[in-house]
Amino acid sequence: VLPKGVKAPVEGTSSGWAAKNNEPYINYDLRREIPFAIDRKLYDEGIRSTVSIPLYQDRVLGVFNLDSIEPMRYSPDDLQLLVPISKHISIALENTFLFEEVSREKMEWEKTFDAITDMVWIEGRDRLVLRANKALLDNAGLSVSELRGMHCSNLLARVGIVSVDCLCEDLPVQESQSFREIRETSGSVYNFWIYPLKNEKGKVYASVHYLKDVTNQKRIEQQLIRNDKLASLGILVSGIAHEINNPLGIIAGYSEALLDRAEDEDLKAVKGFEDFPEYLETIHKEIFRCKEILGSLLGFASPQSGKTRILDINELIMEVMLLVKHKAKSLKHNLDLDLNRDLPKVNADPGSLRQLFMNIIINAMYYTPEGGKIRILTGIDNVIQNTASGEKQMLKISISDTGSGIAEDIIERIFDPFYTTKPTGAGAGLGLSICQRIAREHGGMIEVESGQGVGTTFSIRLPVAEEQ
Repeated sequence: VLPKGVKAPVEGTSSGWAAKNNEPYINYDLRREIPFAIDRKLYDEGIRSTVSIPLYQDRVLGVFNLDSIEPMRYSPDDLQLLVPISKHISIALENTFLFEEVSREKMEWEKTFDAITDMVWIEGRDRLVLRANKALLDNAGLSVSELRGMHCSNLLARVGIVSVDCLCEDLPVQESQSFREIRETSGSVYNFWIYPLKNEKGKVYASVHYLKDVTNQKRIEQQLIRNDKLASLGILVSGIAHEINNPLGIIAGYSEALLDRAEDEDLKAVKGFEDFPEYLETIHKEIFRCKEILGSLLGFASPQSGKTRILDINELIMEVMLLVKHKAKSLKHNLDLDLNRDLPKVNADPGSLRQLFMNIIINAMYYTPEGGKIRILTGIDNVIQNTASGEKQMLKISISDTGSGIAEDIIERIFDPFYTTKPTGAGAGLGLSICQRIAREHGGMIEVESGQGVGTTFSIRLPVAEEQ
C-alpha cells in the first residue's frame, strides 16, 4: 500500500488509536465501517480487513499491523494468538533500540576518546593494554590489533619512556587516582595519572592511564623563573659593579703612577727592586681585566641598546671575520663562509649584532681543537615565526664548529649568566647570556644543537626588515 520508507501521520489512523489506547484494534470488514481516514485509502487499495496491535515495553515502541484483501479474515481467536506474538516482537524491538543506543553511545565515546590529544589507555590488572586512544597509537606507531594485549612496559618503550619498566609497578592501582612526574634523560617531562575502574562490588578490575607530555610547558616555566632571577640578579650586579668600579679606578690610577715611578733609574739600582716593575705590570693588567669583567657585568645588568638601522647581515659578518681572522690563523682554524647573496636585510643595531657574532665565534674557537673548522652559513629560515606584531619571515645564521661538543646534562644551562665550563680566569660566563639577550631584543632567538665529539651549531634567527 505504502512504499518502504514512506512516513505517514499516526493521528487519525487505526495504528494511532491502538498506540494511544494501548489496545488491539480489529476491523473485520471495511465494507461495513470505515472509521479512520487511512481505512478509506486501504479500502481503495483492495484491503477489506485489518488488525493493529500495539507493541509495548514500558512505553509504546510501535504498532504491529496486518491487512488482508479478504473480509472477515481475522477473528477474535486470531487476536488471542497475535497478542502474545506481539509481546515477543516488542521485546525484540526493545533490544534493537537498546543495541542502537549502545552502539551510538559507543561511537560517541570512541570519538571523545580519540579526540583527546594526550595519550590515554586502559589496562587490566595483569598490566596488559585493553584499549588505547588515537594519540597513543600514533605516538607508538602501532595499530589497534598490535597494541591490544601488549604489556605496559613494552608500550612505554614505544612512546619514548625508557627510565621505568612500567609506570604501574611502583604505583599500584588504589581506591583513588594516583599521580607521578616522569623525567627522561632525553629532557622530556611527562605527567602521569592512573584512575581506577571498579565493578558493581567496588573492586578494581582495570585502570585508565593518562600520559601528558609537559616538556614545553616545563621549559616555559623554567624560562619564566630564569627571567625573574635575571631581573633580580641584574639589579644586584649593577649595584655591586658600580661600587667596585670606583675604588678599582683609583687603584688603576695609582698602579699607573707606580709603573711610571718604576722607570726611575735610581729606583732600578736599588737592591731587591728589580722585580717590582714586573709585579706592578701584572697588577695593572689584572686591574684592567677586572674592569673588563665589570664592563660585561654592567652591560648584562643594564643593556644599552644602540640605534637600529637597515643592514646587510652578510656585510656585518664579513666585518666580524676581519676581526677574528688573525686569531683563527694563530689557532690554525679553518673559517668556512657560505653566505646567501640574496639575503633580505634586517633592522638591527650593528654594534649589538657584531658583539653577538663575535662572542659565539670566539667561543667556537676556544672549544675547537687546532686544525678544526668553523663554518658560518646564512639563509632564509623555512619557518614563519609568530611575533607580537604578527607573522614574520626570519633569517637564519648558523655558526658550527668541529669541537668537542656540549654535554647533554649542561646544554640547558649554557645561557645562564655566570655559567661557564672554562677554567678560572678564562671568562666570566656572561657571553652567551648577552648573546641571547641581544637576539631577543631584536625579536629573534638562539637555538643550539650539539653532540659530544661531533661539534656544536648555534642558530640565530632574526626577523626580516619590513622595509628593504
